[in-house]
Amino acid sequence: MPTQRLPFPVPDDRAHYFVTGYTDMHDLVEDLVVPDGVPEAAATVLRTARELLRQSYYCYEFSTVAVMHSLIAVEIVLRDRIPDAGKKPLHQLISRAPTRAP
Repeated sequence: MPTQRLPFPVPDDRAHYFVTGYTDMHDLVEDLVVPDGVPEAAATVLRTARELLRQSYYCYEFSTVAVMHSLIAVEIVLRDRIPDAGKKPLHQLISRAPTRAP
């Protein structure tokens, strides 16, 4: 059975609304750094979200996946920082979150 070769990545036409070329994607995500003190699980998720956003130059839908991944990181941090977070849904954790970082 022959193996199917995937095509080389082709820029998504919608990416050009935001950047002129792939190298601009590096600048776009440059300031998206993982803050100190974030649980490692959230840091991993945030790094993945940043890379998904960068790769959305080729697959625009990755930007939506990046946003969803970021929400996962928010939930991880809130569960880590809010006493008795338990299995409360994310919207309840958000409402109990402090308005600024300690």
